[in-house]
Amino acid sequence: MTQLAQSTPVAADHTAEIARLNDAARAGSLPTSRTVFTRALADILAGDAEDPGARQASLLLGQAALRRLINETPIDPGNDPHGERDFGAVEFQGHKIFWKIDVYANDGTFSWGSETPWDAQQSFRVVTIMLASDW
Repeated sequence: MTQLAQSTPVAADHTAEIARLNDAARAGSLPTSRTVFTRALADILAGDAEDPGARQASLLLGQAALRRLINETPIDPGNDPHGERDFGAVEFQGHKIFWKIDVYANDGTFSWGSETPWDAQQSFRVVTIMLASDW
């Protein structure tokens, strides 16, 4: 009697879709994402002016400049072992800066990691930009 081997379905590789969504989140163009800066980094970007308006302006300009640098800097392959482009490091104003992307289920609670990180509607990305010492 001949027995047929059961074929196991091959899992689809969604790395390219995940990387594309991570790139869009990092650029600030993905509606299902948010970017947060750690408090320590925000304080540095805001500067030490006494005028709150000047500090706010410095913070906004610093955030824009840092985001631009992050998007223009190639990701070191050593920081991207899975090809998803979800972590990187840059130098900015003499500080080592890390950024990372976490992907949550888009269920309104953001309590759990997404089971479908390649689906923009079912996942929500949080881009965290921080000092290396915040890690």
